[in-house]
Amino acid sequence: MICPSCGANVPGDSLTCPVCRSPLDVTRKISLVDARWCPHCGALAAPGAAECPKCGMPLEDEKRPAPERRTRDLDLPDIGHTGIMPALDDPDNDLPPITQIESAIPSEGEEALGSGRADRMPRMRALSLAGVLAVLVVGGAALLITHPWDPSATRISATTPADTSMQGFPGFVESLVGQDGGGSGEGYTTASEALEDAYESLGDLSSRIDQNEDLLRSTGVSSDSTREQREEGLETAKSISLEVSNLITEVTSLDDGSNSEVVDRLATLGNWLRNRCDALTSAWGLSVSSEDPAADSDDILAEVGASQDYRRRFGQSYGQWDPAGE
Repeated sequence: MICPSCGANVPGDSLTCPVCRSPLDVTRKISLVDARWCPHCGALAAPGAAECPKCGMPLEDEKRPAPERRTRDLDLPDIGHTGIMPALDDPDNDLPPITQIESAIPSEGEEALGSGRADRMPRMRALSLAGVLAVLVVGGAALLITHPWDPSATRISATTPADTSMQGFPGFVESLVGQDGGGSGEGYTTASEALEDAYESLGDLSSRIDQNEDLLRSTGVSSDSTREQREEGLETAKSISLEVSNLITEVTSLDDGSNSEVVDRLATLGNWLRNRCDALTSAWGLSVSSEDPAADSDDILAEVGASQDYRRRFGQSYGQWDPAGE
């Protein structure tokens, strides 16, 4: 046979060219009984070949016995005959030796295994533990939300003291109390009672304004008065004015639709008092800034004279607009 790659003459049973090592693309049928494999590369070689057709290494002499393979002696248990396949020592058994594997799980039912239907259900211990955990979680969440040990934890009303001197109320307010809250010093629980209380407060404020006006006519325009006395009269007028403003705001907040006329009348009385307070505050300011209040008495008292009409209206209407007589 001629090698198609290099043209050399090669034996007819060669699989590769012994000169250039090119495959000859010849398919041969080799009996596996007579087959030989190269100990170097593992390629299949023809019987009687002196060298490997793949790698060219010399092959072992067929007369030399092959090295003995190492084997490991395993002490396997004898599982015997299962009835599924013929016994190995059966003379009619023409099957090759086959290792038989037997399952370690018995094929009997639940009664033979000692287990029953209860094994498929949660055990009582697991159910008890789940119940205790559920009670703890739900109970803890309820306590966290309700705060039974701290009733004020969920209060939303304002309780932080705040300086309200710039909002029309002198001093500090500790907490906000609604008209029906029954807070300290309120003493009423209905709108009608609150209006009656406001009416009484208007009368008291009117008396205090009269006293402050009398003090202005005696001390505010006197050359014998000190600046500290006149400043004290000014602060009193400002304080009364703030109380009147707060009272007007409280009265207007009590309007529920059924008492609008009473609320409007009390608010009108309060506005008349506030106009008098504004006039008094202006007069006291002139008195404090004056070097000689007696010489400037006409200008000082002119501020108060302009508010006398409000004093007259208040005196005429106060007794007629009593909420208790409505």
